[in-house]
Amino acid sequence: MKITGTDDLKGILRFATNPERQTENDRITLTVLDVEQIMGEGRIDPDEGKSEEARRVKRPLRKSSQDPAGNWDLVQGAYWVTHNETVEIPDGSSLILQPHEELMRNGLWHPTLVAREWAEVTGVLLVVTARGVRLMEGAPISTGFIFE
Repeated sequence: MKITGTDDLKGILRFATNPERQTENDRITLTVLDVEQIMGEGRIDPDEGKSEEARRVKRPLRKSSQDPAGNWDLVQGAYWVTHNETVEIPDGSSLILQPHEELMRNGLWHPTLVAREWAEVTGVLLVVTARGVRLMEGAPISTGFIFE
């Protein structure tokens, strides 16, 4: 296995606000675009067509005059977070996506994902601890590596 280098990552990361910074050290940094809170009960059923996704409620983006970016005040719970960026994963490669270190330092996490196509990455499940967090629009949330 070989990790894709920084120069190649710049060519496959789309919609990055700062491609130089978001592809440092042979890894991709993905940022927050949108947040939905998982509120309802879901259903996972072995019969095709009977499973149901848990209800999600879009969290309102809060803006203040002192803050040019939006932010979400998240309480303890589970959230579905989408990224600003997309990644064009090369054929024969895999993207391994894990929580950004900023999340872990603040007591948050999301599961590690492995994908061969970006369409498999529709977002990440963010778990917020009892203390809550103010999550800023554009904040780093995931770190990714491409393995060939």
